[in-house]
Amino acid sequence: MSRSSIDFRVTHLDARVPDGLHFEWQGLEMSTGPLAFDLDNTVRNSGGVMDYGRGLVSVEFNVQLRSPEFAATFCTLGVDPKLISPVRATLYAEGEILPDHSFTGGLRGWCEVQPLGIFSPGEQIRAEVLPGL
Repeated sequence: MSRSSIDFRVTHLDARVPDGLHFEWQGLEMSTGPLAFDLDNTVRNSGGVMDYGRGLVSVEFNVQLRSPEFAATFCTLGVDPKLISPVRATLYAEGEILPDHSFTGGLRGWCEVQPLGIFSPGEQIRAEVLPGL
């Protein structure tokens, strides 16, 4: 009997958004500056399932977002650094399992950002995960 799915753990993540993201905060157009995503195992481990029966991989990445420029911008506006850091999120993604058993560059999904003190209760930050190179 063969097993049609395999659980796995993600042990390393090095994702970058060199140009950062543009957003609006209290009527001000702002940019995060360069962003770096690293694994955040303070909540739980990151991992997923390769489901060969469906030909899909699904994975959850628990991440911490770093952006010194983002933090510096808010500090110059008088915002307490405790209200903006750390930025923690969970990336939910899935993609097709390729013939060589990889899925590099083929993951797509969405991101759930944990509440930040700079936003009003109930405000949400949403992001989409697009396939990479």
